[in-house]
Amino acid sequence: MSIPPDHDDELMDELRNMLRRTDPVPPEVTEFAQAALGWRRLDADLAELLADSALESDRLALARGGEGRWLTFRADDLTIDVEIQADGKARTLLGQLAPPPAAATIEVQSTGGTVVASAEGDTLGRFRLTLESDGHVRLRVLREGASPVETSWFSV
Repeated sequence: MSIPPDHDDELMDELRNMLRRTDPVPPEVTEFAQAALGWRRLDADLAELLADSALESDRLALARGGEGRWLTFRADDLTIDVEIQADGKARTLLGQLAPPPAAATIEVQSTGGTVVASAEGDTLGRFRLTLESDGHVRLRVLREGASPVETSWFSV
């Protein structure tokens, strides 16, 4: 015995097809959605964005000085401060881990998961990374004896 097709399902299919043709989802929205779904790994802790100077008022941003963009991320046992400096198309990320781990590798990952830059933190937790272009990235911090920490995605 076959079950007759549900008219609601047919209507929903027609609406979906119409919307795909008339108002397609922009590619960057799809890219962000895929990145958001792919951020969480069972072996990594998430460092959430606490502060972004691009969202602060002009007066507060001037108090920090400089022309770069400042980001602060926080995981359970690690704070990551990053300044993004633009020089033409290249981007420099100057950062500090607190508290400074004994040893740490900081990776920059593109939305495809490729490591586009990496550096070792110094004894004070400071690091410097150079990116050849802009785009959406996240940081991944690898420390001895601790779970990796990944930031949320941000644009450089």
